[in-house]
Amino acid sequence: MAKATYDDKAIATNLLIDLKHLKALFNTFSQETSNESLYSEIDSLYEEISTMQRNLYDLMKKQGWYKMQAEEKTKISKAYTKLSNTVSKMK
Repeated sequence: MAKATYDDKAIATNLLIDLKHLKALFNTFSQETSNESLYSEIDSLYEEISTMQRNLYDLMKKQGWYKMQAEEKTKISKAYTKLSNTVSKMK
């Protein structure tokens, strides 16, 4: 059986995905804790995960692995209108 190999970009991408999932889970966990002491502890861990995620994202951008591109104004306007309509329906 062939052994899978991963380059630095693939490892970083997988780690970023994992950190995003962990952050979401810890956010829910912190909001649903049973007491203030536990909340403080979990919230502290949430902040650490957030910092790790941001640092990895910054590293990936510097390496050219995570590229951002400007979107057309018309697409942004359409997305804004769609979101505004959705919010209006919720009221």
